[in-house]
Amino acid sequence: MEEYIRLGRWFSVLHRQGQLFIAEACEAYGFTYLEYVLLLALLDNEGARQDALGEMLSFDKAVVTRTVNPLVEKGYIVRRQDGVDRRVRHLYLTEKAHREEQYLRNILYVWMEYLVEKLDQETLEGMLAGFRALVARAQEADFQSLLAKINHEEWKGENRLGKHE
Repeated sequence: MEEYIRLGRWFSVLHRQGQLFIAEACEAYGFTYLEYVLLLALLDNEGARQDALGEMLSFDKAVVTRTVNPLVEKGYIVRRQDGVDRRVRHLYLTEKAHREEQYLRNILYVWMEYLVEKLDQETLEGMLAGFRALVARAQEADFQSLLAKINHEEWKGENRLGKHE
């Protein structure tokens, strides 16, 4: 069990330290971490529907709205109605946001390069392949069938993580 807790903690540390770094890098511009994530996604998906952007980022509609509204107020995003369906809103970056594009991208580049700079190429490629597989597996998870496996008895399934202590 300890190896599962350790692995969960490692993922948590990576996520939290990345959040802290990004938040500090965005502080001068008055962005929150979520605003940064949304802006970065829009850089590569300009004109995306607001709801599609939420799906892309695994954010619910309320989180997207609460994140987009301040960016509109700060002058980084504009909403435009769809030409066919007036209920649909598309999101576009303003010129102000485009001026900051390289800085926004460099935040992530600097952090990721820092994390991997001491890894050899073979280790890095194996890690990236592993992360891709984990993300794909997480995205296809059927929570209800997984929840049905949880009970109050000792785990009788395979312990693949325990083999790598």
